[in-house]
Amino acid sequence: MNTNNIESLVEKVQNFQDPSAREIALELVQEIMDLHAAGLERIMEILSGAEAGGAVVEAMSDDALVSGILLLHDLHPLDMEARVRRALGTKAQLLSTQDGIVLVRIDGGPELKAAVYQAVVEAAPDALSVVIEGGEARGNFVPVTQLTASS
Repeated sequence: MNTNNIESLVEKVQNFQDPSAREIALELVQEIMDLHAAGLERIMEILSGAEAGGAVVEAMSDDALVSGILLLHDLHPLDMEARVRRALGTKAQLLSTQDGIVLVRIDGGPELKAAVYQAVVEAAPDALSVVIEGGEARGNFVPVTQLTASS
């Protein structure tokens, strides 16, 4: 599935010259989205009542594609804070997820900062902003200017 293709098609529909055709096409898309949301909501209800439903829901929330679709329809079983904590594991400390802003503290170098940032973005694509404290260079860092300077 290519989300870029979906975005391109929606843009083409929005650019229809005929306002009636544009309105009908956008209404059709919305009706399909509403139908899928209702179906997914019912699936989540059925799973939550099933004996092995918890394991299935957990597996679904671990899958990037399914997780994204559940988020799109506001049906993800985990809230933003739980998703971010799960993604961080022991790599970092989640300080808050207030007002859609994820605040994380790390004790590591730039590579860890980049990895943590990516993990948060994947776990919480609905976050408005990701702020990471720490991540400064560590160890025996030698500036490139010292390596290239002549003796």
